[in-house]
Amino acid sequence: MRTFIAESMAEAVDQVRDAMGVDAIIVSSIEGENGGFEVTATLDQRAQDHPAAAPSEETVLEEILKEHLSASPKSAEARPTHPSERADEQVAKSETSLVLSESILLKALEDQGVPAILASALTAEAMNAGVDDPVNALATALADRFSFEPLPIAPPHPIMAVGLPGHGKTVTIAKLAARAAVENVRAQIISTDAERTGARAQAEAYGELLQIPVDHTETIDAMGLVLDQRTDRMAIEAGDRREACFIDTAAANLLTPEGRQSLQLQIASGKQISGAEPILVLAASGDARSMAETAQDFANLGVRRIIVTQLDASRRFGGILAAAEIAELSFAQFSDTPYLARGVAAATPLRLAQMLLRQAVNAPLTEHTSPNLAD
Repeated sequence: MRTFIAESMAEAVDQVRDAMGVDAIIVSSIEGENGGFEVTATLDQRAQDHPAAAPSEETVLEEILKEHLSASPKSAEARPTHPSERADEQVAKSETSLVLSESILLKALEDQGVPAILASALTAEAMNAGVDDPVNALATALADRFSFEPLPIAPPHPIMAVGLPGHGKTVTIAKLAARAAVENVRAQIISTDAERTGARAQAEAYGELLQIPVDHTETIDAMGLVLDQRTDRMAIEAGDRREACFIDTAAANLLTPEGRQSLQLQIASGKQISGAEPILVLAASGDARSMAETAQDFANLGVRRIIVTQLDASRRFGGILAAAEIAELSFAQFSDTPYLARGVAAATPLRLAQMLLRQAVNAPLTEHTSPNLAD
């Protein structure tokens, strides 16, 4: 999933074709209030599907999951509860014809690409939840198995988005900033991506659209200086004023020593200077083993939360469960829309259960709408 910004729709389409080829599909187009167009495009995954993973790879993933699942599920007392999660737990029984059945629930999870051993564990927990409604039963099982820690509108420390190329870090940062702007919270974007062509222009376009200041830093020292200045400024301002800071990093290649060291230094600098928290931005599309390995690589660098993106352009969501389970990451936010306004939703067990079962119940997500920011 990539976003292109141009003065005209035709120019934006040309950029899409030049960068992504003739197989690119335009997911959305937004006309800015001050002119210009923002076009989000993706590649047709049907043309790129790879053969099913070899049995040996499935066995490797299954063995890793078996080790994690051997531990007892996380207790409700030990798991922090978010206000929106408490509201989700009190939801009324879903109006759906789906009946709570072990075979139906297991098939629904396996159809979503959830690894068999994890699907079986979740199904067993759901059947023992003491809830008749399948969505709420699965939500109960997910709450016991995983951690959910949504981001507040104004996080107390800067949020640093990290991840692989093409997973939507810049768009996610813009969505988080838009969420703050809608709530009249002053926000700041720091862009450290000096590698990707057009990264500076894209960040500036988002900043202009949201009327949010954007600082461009091409080195770790420059980023540290901006964070230092922010800390000093906030120290002399009213202590009760809410403010948010979001850091957009360059795409990381953790398969190379240079890429890993560069990101590690950037994370360490952000933490030392301002307590910045690195959060993995991970697209929902992908096979379970690759997503789990990616999540584990970033967890080894100190990441403990995950924002799942491109849910609206993904057919299956099983990989995100494998990633969170193996890397022991907490779910922070879900993104299932290309629009900036209300573009990220708090990650809760109920919302995740709805996503996993919506094909089975033939019902779309109802947690939030996603209008154009201009609306």
